[in-house]
Amino acid sequence: MTDYVSCAPDALYPAGRPVEEPAIVACLRAAGPAGRVLAKLYPAWRYDWPMPDTLHLHDAPAPDALAETFRVAPEARGEAPPCLLVALDDVRVRRNVLSLGGPSGRVVYETHLPSDRLMARPLHLDGPAEAGPVASGPHLYVGNQGSFNYGHWLLEDLPRLKAVEVLRRLYPGETVTLVLPRQDWFNNRMRERSSRLFAGGRLAISFVDPDTAYAFPRLYYATPVKHAGVAKSPAALAHLDRTLRARARGFGLGLRSRARRLFVGRNPLRERVLLNGGAVHDLLRARGFEILDTERMSVAEQVALFARAEAVVGIKGAGLVNTVFCPTGTPVVYLAPETFQDPYYRDIAAARGHRYHALYGQAAPTGQRDHLRDFTIDPADLARVLDGIGLR
Repeated sequence: MTDYVSCAPDALYPAGRPVEEPAIVACLRAAGPAGRVLAKLYPAWRYDWPMPDTLHLHDAPAPDALAETFRVAPEARGEAPPCLLVALDDVRVRRNVLSLGGPSGRVVYETHLPSDRLMARPLHLDGPAEAGPVASGPHLYVGNQGSFNYGHWLLEDLPRLKAVEVLRRLYPGETVTLVLPRQDWFNNRMRERSSRLFAGGRLAISFVDPDTAYAFPRLYYATPVKHAGVAKSPAALAHLDRTLRARARGFGLGLRSRARRLFVGRNPLRERVLLNGGAVHDLLRARGFEILDTERMSVAEQVALFARAEAVVGIKGAGLVNTVFCPTGTPVVYLAPETFQDPYYRDIAAARGHRYHALYGQAAPTGQRDHLRDFTIDPADLARVLDGIGLR
């Protein structure tokens, strides 16, 4: 059985607050803290999800059973812990999981949460560890089991680089080194560029092999801004928005003065393809929408574009997380196969105050996994939704 220890159980899971299962909290509090708290990056938070403004299945309003699943969804309700910057000593890093005290040490609970374990491979804490990257300044680790995906990185990891500000104050004149698990070339470049854009100033980045254990005498860690696998800190998302908007201006990308109607498509080489995309594109172009390929845009360009969005329509995917930069009240119409009713995007809309509309189309009878099924959307149904929003 895995032996867990919390970074800061009293601060993250105070008595009387239903943040985690009581039995888990009791064990973590009894074990004592794994680290030393240096700063609170974002406060504890709570909110409830409103019902979608529109919820359609195929070409009609959703049946009662589907609507009821949205009414009772529990993921974003209740209390959520703050995000803390902590100092950890004698720590190992492997596969986005931190552990303390050598090969038989305890696992840092916040890096291996119950919601992460479905994505994580089995833990292997035994065996030797290589020395972590050596540099004179402080080393900061940020990551989670979904960090390989641009959307999860942008919303769940990048806001935690607020910790760099704190470390620069604590270590004036020294360079902070950001430790990240190595991935493919595209994701490494994306994470490096977005980290430098967010943090500004001098920042070293060290990519390490995720399957190798690395030992650090001291490592700084920012606890999660996501709770229960879906819900995300509104304060963290607001800070992400403010910071990247300011950086976009600083990079000469002034926020566009004219409001835009945006359609976020999906690369046909990926899965979850809109099979009748041509007909949907024709409808949207006739109503003034621009068809975007966000994979060809820099993060700063995406920020500048979405910050002036009048409305967004898009296929659920990493590119659509850019709605985090849309103004409060922006209507966002999410398209997905009926087999992919994931609440992740509904949570973005709730946390950022957007008007949420969901259209679930007919999934193709393929061997794809449910959340990756290709699908169709009835253009007439989409037209009725846009009419209702006033996007004629």
